[in-house]
Amino acid sequence: MDKAKKIQYLLVSHLLEKGHIELTLPDGMVVELGIVQENEDGNLEKVDNYSWLIASQKDRIVSMDSYNFGLRYAADSGKILVENSTQDHDGQTMRVLTAC
Repeated sequence: MDKAKKIQYLLVSHLLEKGHIELTLPDGMVVELGIVQENEDGNLEKVDNYSWLIASQKDRIVSMDSYNFGLRYAADSGKILVENSTQDHDGQTMRVLTAC
């Protein structure tokens, strides 16, 4: 098994056992991955066909789950949102949202 497959196996095994993991990258960015969702009682439980990720660095956060995606940044950062469209490698039109 090559390194990438071994890392993926260990990561997925951890997610299946614990429900989520937090990784800190060398530049200080934090990546969180999970397969748990809050139930009616407010407890976290593993849910089939559901996953989420959050990437954060300083005052910027990008989040995505099986249903939504989000972008958060400091209100006073002077950034503006720019929407554009492009084509992916299969020729499908994709919408792009950038904070700059």
